[in-house]
Amino acid sequence: MKRILLILCSTFLVAQTAQVQIIHNSPYPVVDIYVDGTVAIEQVAYRACTGLVDLPINTTVGIAPTGGDVIATFPFTLVANETYVVTASGILGNTDTPFDLKASGLDAVAENDQSFALKVLHGVTDAPAVDIYANGSLLVENLSYGNYAGYLQVPAADYTIDVTAHGAMTAVASFTAPLASQGGGSGVVYASGFLAPTTTDSAFTLILATPSGGTVELPATETALIAQVQIIHNSPYPVVDIYVDGTVAIEQVAYRACTGLVDLPINTTVGIAPTGGDVIATFPFTLVANETYVVTASGILGNTDTPFDLKASGLDAVAENDQSFALKVLHGVTDAPAVDIYANGSLLVENLSYGNYAGYLQVPAADYTIDVTAHGAMTAVASFTAPLASQGGGSGVVYASGFLAPTTTDSAFTLILATPSGGTVELPATETALAVSKNGFVTPGEFSLNQNYPNPFNPSTQISYNLPEDAMVTINVYDLMGRSVRTLVSSNQIAGYRSVSWDATNDVGEPVSAGMYVYAVQAGEYSQTKKMVLLK
Repeated sequence: MKRILLILCSTFLVAQTAQVQIIHNSPYPVVDIYVDGTVAIEQVAYRACTGLVDLPINTTVGIAPTGGDVIATFPFTLVANETYVVTASGILGNTDTPFDLKASGLDAVAENDQSFALKVLHGVTDAPAVDIYANGSLLVENLSYGNYAGYLQVPAADYTIDVTAHGAMTAVASFTAPLASQGGGSGVVYASGFLAPTTTDSAFTLILATPSGGTVELPATETALIAQVQIIHNSPYPVVDIYVDGTVAIEQVAYRACTGLVDLPINTTVGIAPTGGDVIATFPFTLVANETYVVTASGILGNTDTPFDLKASGLDAVAENDQSFALKVLHGVTDAPAVDIYANGSLLVENLSYGNYAGYLQVPAADYTIDVTAHGAMTAVASFTAPLASQGGGSGVVYASGFLAPTTTDSAFTLILATPSGGTVELPATETALAVSKNGFVTPGEFSLNQNYPNPFNPSTQISYNLPEDAMVTINVYDLMGRSVRTLVSSNQIAGYRSVSWDATNDVGEPVSAGMYVYAVQAGEYSQTKKMVLLK
């Protein structure tokens, strides 16, 4: 009986195995893999891998050039019935990044058929710690050489993978990861090669290894760490060239003209030069990947009160529906005070000062008379026609241009409409609409509170709302604990399309911390709340 028990016990001990996938990522020739001194897998090529193989839970793995002697051995203690990936990385004889085998748990499948279980390994010996982005969104942060990051359950989709030095926003390399057809599967993406290869070294790349033993080198592609930007030339100077990171990108942009949407790196420096001349000013920008912006050149070179500057703001390419027009307004007139802007006699934008944007306002697609007044006044400084009846579903930036009191060589005050396609229209001057009766006002048909824009935001955001009738309006910002942070509005307001900005400060002017906030509007019998996110 004792002998039978011993045999059973011995059989049980022998059966203690784990499943292991082995990846060859050390820049050496084809290798053989030994298990406990006996060759187990022959001729594994560089950047190839095995499928899942059974190994004893207490084992020594050896690596040898095919047909040669074992050059390194590594003892492993594994957990019975678990699944692992073991990657050979590093350089034999290098004390900084020595040849090594790195083990980590391995998932054979994703959590569901709509996901892909993704594990990442940093296996490039001469690369610093990296951040990894997928379609412009941060996926893995601060991954250093020799370490795994996993498992991430990402939607089964096609991705552009950007690798940057940790904390940087410029891609070292970019790759395509076609995972749309891989729902339910899993894989290890590992960085391989050298960031600065010699003529005999392999170049930096990403390899996808699946538990079945298949490997795919991900194709190189263009970075997804870009934003789309429209540039408007509203500084009263001649035709200019636009430089991006020291290289001319767009030539001969005329005063009061604009570009269409152009792709720019999200960390970039934009320079402005008179066409054919030297750059007169440079401006660094940090944008958000895949977002859309308008950047306006305004101000006067050498003027300390209104210096030449580039102003960036979020841009909507379309309206919220086909019956609306998404309207953003910029005050770009250096000698004009803060203004109020009326549309068909209804207050549209209040107290807009030079250099600032107000928007987006979702206005009905209709023809408007736009009146510009000094803030608080009811006499129009200038009036213009905005024919938007045929522009349903579109968007545009209306910017004030020129001088309120021009000299003989200056351009006169006017309004320009720029659309994302790159088209500009100077709005025709007309008679004021401020004399019409209240019954003639264009007012919203119902109360609504719009989502703040931009959202998330830093450092400021715009909150717009529609008042169908005159009302006492209060707008308050609260934290998620319900504590009051800032009162933005507390006044009687007439019906119309209204907006207010919040600069992420509390009632005593102190900056608030990053996080989620709630803004609440009470307008007569109407009330509504929405959430917004402050990033820092």
